[in-house]
Amino acid sequence: MGGYWSLVAHLAAGVILAMFVADRQPEPSRSRPIVIDGRGMGGDAVDRQEGGEAVVVASAPEQAAALTDAEPDGSPRPEAPSAVVANAGAEPAAEAVAEADENAADASAQLTRDQLTRDPRAIDTPGIAESGRAPHVDTRGRPPAGVTRGSRFGSRRGDARLAAARRHGGTAASEAAVELGLAWLAAHQAIDGSWRCDLSGCRCDGGCRDAGTVASTTASTAIALLPFLGAGHTHEDGVHQETVSRGIYYLASRLKETPHGSDLCEGTMYGQGLATLVFAEAFGMTGDELLRDPLAGCIRFIETAQDQYSGGWRYLPGQPGDLTVTAWQIAALKSAQLAGLTVPSPAIDGAARFLDRVQSMGGAAYGYRSPSAKHSTSAIGLLCRMYTGWKPDDERLDRGIERLASRPPDPDAIYENFYLAQVLMQAGHPAWPRWNARLRDALVRSQARVGHETGSWAFADRETAAGGRLAHTSLALLVLEVYYRLLPIYGEEAVRTGF
Repeated sequence: MGGYWSLVAHLAAGVILAMFVADRQPEPSRSRPIVIDGRGMGGDAVDRQEGGEAVVVASAPEQAAALTDAEPDGSPRPEAPSAVVANAGAEPAAEAVAEADENAADASAQLTRDQLTRDPRAIDTPGIAESGRAPHVDTRGRPPAGVTRGSRFGSRRGDARLAAARRHGGTAASEAAVELGLAWLAAHQAIDGSWRCDLSGCRCDGGCRDAGTVASTTASTAIALLPFLGAGHTHEDGVHQETVSRGIYYLASRLKETPHGSDLCEGTMYGQGLATLVFAEAFGMTGDELLRDPLAGCIRFIETAQDQYSGGWRYLPGQPGDLTVTAWQIAALKSAQLAGLTVPSPAIDGAARFLDRVQSMGGAAYGYRSPSAKHSTSAIGLLCRMYTGWKPDDERLDRGIERLASRPPDPDAIYENFYLAQVLMQAGHPAWPRWNARLRDALVRSQARVGHETGSWAFADRETAAGGRLAHTSLALLVLEVYYRLLPIYGEEAVRTGF
């Protein structure tokens, strides 16, 4: 009998001890910050190895893992769009498809006043509701680090984003399409933080068609990052914070220091312009000083890579320029200037000289490498003119816009639409409301809704065929974000101030 009571006593002690230990289990650790040069990009403490070397953490959790199961008040968290595309080859949930179709059918409905004034967490669109709060403003209503109220970046977050979308022609359906597209991009990020136009290295595993052929990982990673920045997500804030952080870290890891600046080309100046643009926007949005030196080095490389005779840029440093590559360098320089860095005026003067060389119709139209009047290159040239000093009331600009606005948008011409949407909206052209409605609704309707392609786009556009589904999705998202786009180079202030 004594042995029995001894056994009972030991069991009771074991249960009490187990309860004591369970109450003191540490909470799951949050992912450590991505670091560049041993310093945390978010300003947090960084774990170090012996000898002071920084531990670089670049984990790749499933897209849906960033969301908790419940709100702080205990209520269930709404299902995120990422759940639809999380598994390669899986059919999307019937409820998600039905909701997407309902949003698409309502594409012509403007955002309501009620949506713009009530608590952002109550907005009935998948993307804005996915985290249970506005994805770009903390629950106390303060702007993220480095951003002040009323700044040129203020229209890209929270209520201001919705107000700008409503004011300039966005809809609940277009905003839902943005969030679904970002979920697709996040699900196709590789383990090392990059994106590839051929869709290699991600969880797609052949689940998506229309892969591209562009080999530069800096170009493909940068063009995928731009829509996240465009919707208010940075390496310091937002539902997609970790995705952006890993992407920026990847770009930083690809920097090659040269006597002429920081090289991010990987074989094409497209990569340099796009990656510099990402650094400039991320720095401008957050004020993170860890990005200042990489950005300054990238600006220096763009400056030294310019063709000193024509004033433009092409695939390799020093080559006579073409308009499309030149436009991305101008965009990067403009964004860097608005972020507070000094941009060399000779580079801007050279860019204007190049535009003079390829213009036609007295400056109302533009060609690729020589004078022409093609619609796509004319849209690019006019936007570059707006950024390099032409005022919105310039007669040459007005003639050029009038010619391009005289026909409805071709839904497949995504590259032309990417530029022309910016030109029309920023110029406040009378054709903008109708032109925008046609393109916006066409994009919402054409967004993929089946299987692993859900949230993405693929267009029959010869000019961007090499970029494939990744580039097409990024460009479509940037078009749908034009109403509030994070990139300050696309804002009214950027157009009016020039360089």
